Parts: sequence; structure tokens; C-alpha cells
Amino acid sequence: MPSDLHENINQPSSARALRQSLKETQANDTHLRLYLNFGQQLFTYGWSVNAANNLLHSLCNLLSAQHAVLAIENSGKLVIYTQIGQTLPVGARVPMMGILAMMLKNPVQFAVHENKNTQLWTHADVQHHECLIPIALGQHGKGVIALSGKKLVLNQAELEALQATSGLIALAISQHQGPARSEADLSILEKLTPREREILALLPSGLSNNELGIKLGIASGTAKIHVERVLNKLGVKDRTQAAVKAVELGYKS
Repeated sequence: MPSDLHENINQPSSARALRQSLKETQANDTHLRLYLNFGQQLFTYGWSVNAANNLLHSLCNLLSAQHAVLAIENSGKLVIYTQIGQTLPVGARVPMMGILAMMLKNPVQFAVHENKNTQLWTHADVQHHECLIPIALGQHGKGVIALSGKKLVLNQAELEALQATSGLIALAISQHQGPARSEADLSILEKLTPREREILALLPSGLSNNELGIKLGIASGTAKIHVERVLNKLGVKDRTQAAVKAVELGYKS
């Protein structure tokens, strides 16, 4: 067989192998950026609503999800810590029953539970695909990541990335949590909107309204309004008292 004909026969196979190799390299790079960005957030700011929210956005972009929830176990319930899209609001408490209780039963085994029709979502999209991922450290349950999307199908590399990310989140939560939040603390947090929670989380850093605006991508005047609303809802007189309360609630500088 002529050498040029032999090369032509092998070319489609070689091209497919090259495309597959490039696809795998791109996926590995994407996963690495996810870890790096999350690690840098933790290094600079520690565990916070902002870090959790940024991570959820990264996971949604990576996995083509439109809705997402990160919920933390507290006194036998899952408390919505941050969310994206049409889900239960931040601060909502979900009883750990059924699949949620099974997922976080110690020792926790890593598995993705799909289409369990949990009550985490407020959209009525029957075509959505639901994935539930346990958050655990040393096989002790810490919470749940829930994702929902029409094109949400996970491959093995993405499952491995989720398991590694789950472990990082659990470690961050364990270092940050300290004593469990009281019912009174949760009641206070439920009064705040997601944006107001972000403002509260940043107050211990001593940022000005202008710096808060830059940090959150909003106008300084808007940041000022949010700060005033936070003060009113917390029942405190000034930003210093609000910052102290934020630290008491687990938000650190």
C-alpha cells in the first residue's frame, strides 16, 4: 500500500484522537482554574458568602447549570447559604429527610444523586436535570451542593472535580463555622436579602461605601443604601456595631 494512501486512511483516526486530547486538556485546564480561583478566594478572604457564591457561579459555568444551591447542615437541617437562579431563598431551612438525610448519613459516601425531585427549586421546568452532591470531610456530612439545568450531564472528570471541590468546601466550612448558629442568629440572617448579606460579610473589613461598590460592582450610593438597610435590620447604630455583629454571626475580615 502506498505510504500516502496509508497516511490518508489513518488521518481521520488521528484527527479524532487529537480533538479528544485537546478536549481533555481544555477540561483539565478549566478544572485547575476552578481550584486556583477558589483557593485564592479562601487564602485572601477565608470562607464567606462571596467565596461560596463565586464558586457556585464557576460550577454553573463549568457544568451548564442554570440554578444552584449551597446548603450547610445545622442542627439537623440544611440552611441555604448561597444560591443562584430560581431556588429557595438564602436562610431557608430544609428538613433533612428522604434523599437529603440518606446523602449525609455518616460515613458519607461520595455519589451524585440525580433527579430526586427535592423541594430546593422554585422553577416549574419539568425538563430540568437535578444533581445533588454531598459536602463532607472525613466522611462526616457538612452540607449539600445542588445543581439544576436542562443540559446538566456529568462525565467522570467532572465528577472527580466535584468530589475534590466538595472536600475543599467542607474543610473551609469546618475551619470557619465554630459554634453552630443559634435560632436567633438564623432569624437575623433571614431578614437580609442576598445583597445585604454580602454587605454584612464585608463590613468587618472596614471598607468604605465606594470600596464596597467596587467590590460588588455597584454604585457607591447603592452600597450606602444597602449598608443603611443592614443597620436597620440588625437594630444597630453604626457600621462598627454592625461589623461586630457580623463577626459574631461568623463573618470575618
